[in-house]
Amino acid sequence: MMKTVFARRRFIGLAAGFAAVLMLSGCLTSSVTNEWPDIAYGKSPAVRVNAARLDIQDAYRAPMGAPNVDHLFKVTPSMAAQTLASRQVVPVGSAGVMRVIVEDASVRRSTLPPKEGMLGLFPTEPDEQFDARVALRFELADEAAPDIVIGRASVVATRERTLAGGATLAQREKAYHDIVQALVDDLSQGIGTTVGSTFGQQ
Repeated sequence: MMKTVFARRRFIGLAAGFAAVLMLSGCLTSSVTNEWPDIAYGKSPAVRVNAARLDIQDAYRAPMGAPNVDHLFKVTPSMAAQTLASRQVVPVGSAGVMRVIVEDASVRRSTLPPKEGMLGLFPTEPDEQFDARVALRFELADEAAPDIVIGRASVVATRERTLAGGATLAQREKAYHDIVQALVDDLSQGIGTTVGSTFGQQ
């Protein structure tokens, strides 16, 4: 009888310990889950263009491998550029189509030369660099003759970002988010000036 009671107590103790491990694991999992703010697209005013319709095309094909890392982004530069164009460029004309073509939306990673810190033991400089580029081409065409382009304009945004060696996953995701936000801000300004002056309608 004593052996049975002891076995039951031992089983209960093991079960409680296992439950505690599961709870701790859940806490740790939730603590490393990071949610960054949504990409902000409304920092610049809308551009009213003399066209009846907007046609957004993605001509960029991500290599899906090194040195490119843009396919690892939660919101890729291509996705962000298309969303920005759909929100900022507003067709208000009675004829014509405004084509917005994503020609490039790449982010490439490179490794920087190592640098020694105190006593040559600790790295003090970032060891990764991300070079991002987004290129948009704007074309105003006739709906009846889409191959005939009436006007063209281009907007390009580039950004560089360095990341310290040994960066955590959260730090890397934050860097990706910041790169996309910076690209969107630059593109938005370019659309406002270049596209606005070329195709804008008051």
